[in-house]
Amino acid sequence: MRITEMARELAGSFLEEPDEFSLVTLNYKETTVEAIIEEAQTLPFLSDRKAVVVNDAFSFTGARVKSEVNHDIDRLVDYLTNKNDDTLLVFKVFSEQLDNRKKITKIMKQKGNVTEVAEMNEQEIRQYLSGMLRDNDVSMDKRAMDAFISRTGISYETVTNEMHKLILYTEGTVTAGDVEAVVSVSLEQNIFKLTDLILSKKKAQAVGLLRELILQKEEPMQLLHLIIGQFRLLYQVKLLLSQGYQADNIARSLKVHPYRVKLASRDVGRYSQEVLEGKMVMCRDIDYKFKSSYLDRDTLFELFVLEI
Repeated sequence: MRITEMARELAGSFLEEPDEFSLVTLNYKETTVEAIIEEAQTLPFLSDRKAVVVNDAFSFTGARVKSEVNHDIDRLVDYLTNKNDDTLLVFKVFSEQLDNRKKITKIMKQKGNVTEVAEMNEQEIRQYLSGMLRDNDVSMDKRAMDAFISRTGISYETVTNEMHKLILYTEGTVTAGDVEAVVSVSLEQNIFKLTDLILSKKKAQAVGLLRELILQKEEPMQLLHLIIGQFRLLYQVKLLLSQGYQADNIARSLKVHPYRVKLASRDVGRYSQEVLEGKMVMCRDIDYKFKSSYLDRDTLFELFVLEI
């Protein structure tokens, strides 16, 4: 993920030659505050500098997270307030925003630096992928790039992993055929496709795709919730478009990635608000059946796709 790479870059710029002694990674869910402080204050072997990266530092947010340890936040506040060692301490937070009401967050902002790592938009992802290709002396035309994005979406981690696979597979030039042969379709893109098949009444294809996803060990309940979320997005986008909202404003209002709004805006004109409302009601009903029926969930889900 971009946050992980940013943390690695920060540590790398601080350390002359990072190694297992000078660069230490800890998990906040498993490591006590006392242990983190002790690690930060312990000098590394054969090095003048040390960096400690702490993953999932949820105490800086308002999230309620199950942790294997109880954290003495007052102890951490005191350490950060009076920090007198030379260790670079990096707390990674996977959250849209910090909780600025918390004392620990206020101290961190006073004593340290906050680096926000935002999601890339589609243009930035395309530029990033072009850079990867260029660095590996591989070319890729727009048709192949479009095919790649349509299969992966624009999740940084997904596109990075899939492009690495593609670069290893190809010999200098990536074609649309290479993309189809090598690149996996992301779950999010499959949900877009499955929802579109349902709305287009292509039931046999929808059931076929559903079976593929279940064979890939996707849970029916998770798939149902993702489909419900997609119908809800389509309905909300259609409603806001009818009120004159632009795509960027819709993304901000709904707090979803602009790329999802772009895909929804592209397809939503084919369906009325009444149709989308009806599909959402049917999803609610099948959700109830999932929780109350003794039928096999895979079978129940197939019946739902055939009925909706």
